Amino acid sequence: MQNYHNHQVDLSNCDKEPIHLIGRIQPHGFLLVLDKETLTIEQASRNVDQFLSLGLEELLGQPLHSLLSADDVTFDSAYTGSQFLTLGNRPFIGHFHKSGGKLILEGEPSAPYPDAEKLRHNTILWQLHNQLNSLYTLENVAEAVAHTLRTILEYDRVDITQFDQEWNTDVIAESRDVRLNSFIGHHFPASDIPAPARELLKQKHVRQIPNVDAEAVEIYPYFNPTTGQPTNILCSELRNPSEIHLEYIRNTGVAATISLSILVKNQLWGVIACHNVEPTYIDVWRRQLCDLVAKTFGNVIASLQEKRDQEQFNRYRQVERTLVQRLNSGMDLAEGLFKPQPSLLDLTESHGAALLLDKSLTTFGQTPSAEAIQSLTRWLSEHVSEGVFCTRNLSAEWPQAETYREVASGLLALEISRYNQEYLLFFKPEIRETRIWAGNPEKPVLAGNQHIHPRKSFEKWVEVIKGKSQPWSLNEVEITQALLKDLIAIRLRNQTATLQKLNQELSTNADQLRTRNAQLEDFAYIISHNLRSPLATIKSLHQYYAAEPGEESAAYAMEKVNQVSDNMYETISDLNVILKTHLVQDLPQEEVQLAELIEKEKQNLAAVIAQTNAQINTELEVATIYIPKLYLESILHNFISNALKYRSPDRQPEVKIRSWRNGDTVHLSVADNGLGMDLERIGDKLFGLYKVFHVTDQSKGLGLYLTRMQVKALGGTIDVESEPGSGTTFTVNFGQIDYSPATR
Repeated sequence: MQNYHNHQVDLSNCDKEPIHLIGRIQPHGFLLVLDKETLTIEQASRNVDQFLSLGLEELLGQPLHSLLSADDVTFDSAYTGSQFLTLGNRPFIGHFHKSGGKLILEGEPSAPYPDAEKLRHNTILWQLHNQLNSLYTLENVAEAVAHTLRTILEYDRVDITQFDQEWNTDVIAESRDVRLNSFIGHHFPASDIPAPARELLKQKHVRQIPNVDAEAVEIYPYFNPTTGQPTNILCSELRNPSEIHLEYIRNTGVAATISLSILVKNQLWGVIACHNVEPTYIDVWRRQLCDLVAKTFGNVIASLQEKRDQEQFNRYRQVERTLVQRLNSGMDLAEGLFKPQPSLLDLTESHGAALLLDKSLTTFGQTPSAEAIQSLTRWLSEHVSEGVFCTRNLSAEWPQAETYREVASGLLALEISRYNQEYLLFFKPEIRETRIWAGNPEKPVLAGNQHIHPRKSFEKWVEVIKGKSQPWSLNEVEITQALLKDLIAIRLRNQTATLQKLNQELSTNADQLRTRNAQLEDFAYIISHNLRSPLATIKSLHQYYAAEPGEESAAYAMEKVNQVSDNMYETISDLNVILKTHLVQDLPQEEVQLAELIEKEKQNLAAVIAQTNAQINTELEVATIYIPKLYLESILHNFISNALKYRSPDRQPEVKIRSWRNGDTVHLSVADNGLGMDLERIGDKLFGLYKVFHVTDQSKGLGLYLTRMQVKALGGTIDVESEPGSGTTFTVNFGQIDYSPATR
């Protein structure tokens, strides 16, 4: 009989084998299937008569209590696990577990656990504990565990194996009899432990096969009488192994095995495979002891991984912070990520990286060509919906990548904008890894019955792995995601700053346009107001001459036309000066010596200075200013000439010119003792065009208007202090301009 009714298993379907429905057990114990509520025996293994006083037919339909001794009558059906049990006056180790609405009871003959054996096992555990406290690498810890388990089991071989990402297993440590070949460094394909077996290893952590050639015992009946289905006995201690697995073990030359699950943070990490060339039964005490060692090993692995991962993550985090600090300091994105050390490549174990942003591609290290990267990003945007995509075998995902697998077998892609095909990419090169298999993993045996059977040879078989890179670690994925979030935040911040700057420029330009429009309105008003009257006068003179022709009227008309044309010329000249002031935006900066410029103005105004006996004094803390000379000359001329023009008739004119610096601002003032002004009455009209507040022959109301325009063009301001009869002080404040280093 086989494990199933109407179900044939070989290598072609072993990954879907329903091992939980196997209907046979190993013969070193017996099995009962009980109703969970009534404890009625519904199914039993056919060998019960070898362990109990009743035969199979007598047991079926009987309550479990009919078998219990007086000491076990109070048996708790809610209990699961292992306990001592007396059935039919014989001692057993009873294993209980629930399966659906059933309670599975399995019995093994009770074996004594002598005190001497307990002491020996305690000593072994104590020695292992001391070893683990002094070991810091996974390989050394695994080797210590392998030796300890072999000491407990007295087996011929103990192999510590670890699953890779494809569920192949690698032998990382071994303890063996010297007569046996070593499997250290060998790989076993995922098909050796298919998905159903891996699921079993997560639920059933210890699995013993004392004799691979032992004849299995049928569970009767195969279909449960109340459910009509085979009973799920996946977590059974005695469940008969898969026939494919038994054949596989026989092919290795092994007669007895124990497998121990290695769980790390509740995830299946690997398997401890224990082999003996002779059939050997391991009692429950040693099995439990081995399970304890395996669980301790899982905890140590978790601790080592956490320490290693934390150290690696801390290194990556420091690199990430350095990169972000650079970018926050204003460094260009591509330069900040790729140019100095550490660079973006120090964030992972990759050998190349690429950034596609704003239709620009920046690469660093070993990468595919720009054309290949562009093609890759198009594929990512069309076929990868996740924001993060990583693979160690890119050509298997996208065959076109086969042409550059040497530099980019591994890809970690982080999406910035799928719509714009913007990505941050990391590349790992192909590793030409030589993998040593325990036998050809791709060569099953086709028997005469046309069923596919496990391989029979486990001799060293070498394979060169192509098209794969080193795998991507969780740390690499997490830290690159953290960097991407920071990059997006920095980019948004920079875009916001750029928009704010553009808005400010637009606002400034709008203000300038409004000012220019207002000035144009002034010009239009001046032209309309100042030229209308002269033109009307000329027209009237022409009418006068036409009405009274003659030499006298002609002479009079021409004299008046000449006067009017002079006034018009003067008005047009004033407008030309104003237009030049507005149109000249980028006058050259010059090194201007204030004393020389003041002396030049004194020469230009020598006549009026001599006429009025005016005193002009200077106090120049800042002697040299870098400024457009034309503007500064005009500003000084207007202030000094106004000081003389609006002098008091009651005293000698005095003009004092000062310069000083306060922080980054240079101040220039011109103070006089002249007529002064009532600033409260004048208000904001002081700098208006053609505004005159003291009538003299030279007053036009143009000088202060031009001065304010020039100071404003230089980014400065003008302060005015004045009282009627007490003189006036004009102070120009030049902000954010350069001045001579000698006077700083």
